[in-house]
Amino acid sequence: MKYLLSIVAVVVIFDASAMAQEEAAVGTVTTPEASGESPAAEDPPAEDDEKSPYSKKVGGLLRIEFGAGPSAYDIGQFRNGLNLAAPSVNGPEYSLSAGVGLGGFVIGAGFRWANYSAYNLMKFGLDIQGILRFIPYVHPMLRINLYYAGTRNGSPVIGLTDVKSNGGGVTLGAGLRIPIVRWISFAFTFDWSLIGLGVSGDTTGGREKGSLIGQQLTGLFAVTFQFIGVRRGD
Repeated sequence: MKYLLSIVAVVVIFDASAMAQEEAAVGTVTTPEASGESPAAEDPPAEDDEKSPYSKKVGGLLRIEFGAGPSAYDIGQFRNGLNLAAPSVNGPEYSLSAGVGLGGFVIGAGFRWANYSAYNLMKFGLDIQGILRFIPYVHPMLRINLYYAGTRNGSPVIGLTDVKSNGGGVTLGAGLRIPIVRWISFAFTFDWSLIGLGVSGDTTGGREKGSLIGQQLTGLFAVTFQFIGVRRGD
């Protein structure tokens, strides 16, 4: 009996000691203030993306673009149905376009005017752009134009006067678009145009008419203004 009482006393003392240790552990939970440590400073709130003027992607529902660059045009490179000299020319080309932006796809209307020494070349029609926006800050882009074309204010053919010309063609272009701020981006493209024209005019032997098919090469620098729904990361 004495041994049994001794065992019970040891168990009670052990349980009491364990409970005392648990209470001490609960009562000694330290806080940053109690331990003398200063509480960790909260991270400052991130900059409001909507208020930042900068963006890594172009956006905006309405886009208006102005461009200019050097061009070279050989009106009869692939076909000259007049059998008269139609020399190649060089000069600046200017562009204006407006379109609807749907993410990386833009569709709208475009106008181009090239100034050459003997005449001007006019193009007007559909402007389509595809912009690869998954590459931030510098977007590869493609351009397709389908247009009406014609020459104005002179003659593209030597010895032909009172010239009338009408036709059309397609432009294929590739380059880069760089967002500057949310509302403005720059574009640099190299454009190749295939142009077919029906040309008629007077010569010393009478009225002549024929078809000419040629190509135009243009290096275009453009500034684009983006409006409506422009936001960072659009």
